[in-house]
Amino acid sequence: MQTSTSIAVDIGNSAIKLALKTADTIDIQSVLIEGDTWPEAVVRWVGSKAVEQDVVWRIASVHAQATKQLTDHLNTIAPAANVHVVTWRDIPMKPEVDEPDRLGIDRLITAYAASLHFEPPLIVVDAGSAITVDWVGSDRRFHGGAILPGLSMQFGVLAAGTASLPQIDWTNCQPKFPAKNTTDAIFSGVLMGATAGIDRLIMHYCQCVKVSPEAVPVVLTGGNAPVVSPHLRHNHERIDNLVCRGLLRLRRSR
Repeated sequence: MQTSTSIAVDIGNSAIKLALKTADTIDIQSVLIEGDTWPEAVVRWVGSKAVEQDVVWRIASVHAQATKQLTDHLNTIAPAANVHVVTWRDIPMKPEVDEPDRLGIDRLITAYAASLHFEPPLIVVDAGSAITVDWVGSDRRFHGGAILPGLSMQFGVLAAGTASLPQIDWTNCQPKFPAKNTTDAIFSGVLMGATAGIDRLIMHYCQCVKVSPEAVPVVLTGGNAPVVSPHLRHNHERIDNLVCRGLLRLRRSR
């Protein structure tokens, strides 16, 4: 009897993360959304991992064009492929927001995945292209949150919106106070502004529901989590690839 395996596909703004669970580990692969051949790279990696198995594709996306490129490619090479683009209705966490259909699916799945690790109420911070700070209530429902521009976006806006500030390479930067050159000043300012905003939101959420911040778990994820983590004042747990982890825990829909 042929077995099947679920592939988690997290389509972001600039890259795709793929994941599948094997034994007690999760294999993760990133593919940049560049050119026209990246869907082939996605299928090639999946084919190398799910040999002689039926594949169930679970796609969570914030990038409609990339989703269409991938699903069109799958429909062309494997018309019978089991492909499911996940919506908020597939997530076992009710969104208490004004327009659930406009809620970023990555935010809801991340919150759901975090709730599998920690008992709500909890706060989920995703430091990616954008930074989101979301609240999961003690009722285990998603109660929304806040969206800030991500680090790369802020660096880019400073360079594009000024005549003399450059686009910096911040790969190996460290914050310095006070900074003695333009690169360090930009990096320190953006990073401290972002982390201060996250810390302030955590405080505000806890004040609004009258709970102590020390009593609320904070979960940090996202591509820039390693940069943000050392500078947050609140205690937090870093868990990478929460969207993929959440997708892999969903009940099979087909």
